Amino acid sequence: MVSISIRSLPHLALLVGLIVLPGMRTHAEGRVLTGHPMSIARAQSWCIAPDRPAPSWDGPGHPECEMTWRVLAERGDRILYSARYAWPSPTRGDGRARMLTEILFEGVKGSKVVTSLYAVQEDEARILPAPFRVHELDGRTVIDSRVCMTGTTECGGEFAIWENGRVEKIENHAISEIRERLPRGYDLSTTPQIDLASLSGTGAASKRGDADCCPSATIAFKLQFDGSSLHVQDLELKRGRSGS
Repeated sequence: MVSISIRSLPHLALLVGLIVLPGMRTHAEGRVLTGHPMSIARAQSWCIAPDRPAPSWDGPGHPECEMTWRVLAERGDRILYSARYAWPSPTRGDGRARMLTEILFEGVKGSKVVTSLYAVQEDEARILPAPFRVHELDGRTVIDSRVCMTGTTECGGEFAIWENGRVEKIENHAISEIRERLPRGYDLSTTPQIDLASLSGTGAASKRGDADCCPSATIAFKLQFDGSSLHVQDLELKRGRSGS
């Protein structure tokens, strides 16, 4: 694997739902599914096959697979379910990490059939996917998928909209628009953290000469959600290290 310095991480891998590092394969980006129907009893009780693209029930599940089933949201007569599968990581030398897969299903109240709409899969030895969360924004149900790079404080995520029978990704322009608004010589030092509930976020910015540990400015910003994308509405940069 290519060696990467802590200093270069932010420029190589600012997370916007997808982490990409040299030499690292990742599935952390959410994948929209075609809505394959299956019985809710099977979805709630059968683990997916570990050696096929997720989600697949075309092979046996891992003998140590565990699954958590929960209701994420309801709209009218439709229900959004989450199935989170976990089994030991195949990565050698890490006995505590798990392979994690979370799949969103949609069902209709009273129906015994669900359809698969969205999935995220990753190995905890490399990337930690948090359980999906949902928010109501402008009358729409938004899925919040967060991931963190294992062993670092670098976290990010992506967002998608659940509508009847489908999931559609939200275009997040925050990173590029923040960089455009930063003063000359500054760049993001870590991925800014977004709070969807308040449509706001915070982060840190550094300039040439800053120590790896200590970016010389903090940022706060407001976001605008237009129904299909996120944009930066306002950005404030405060020079001076936090706590100083």
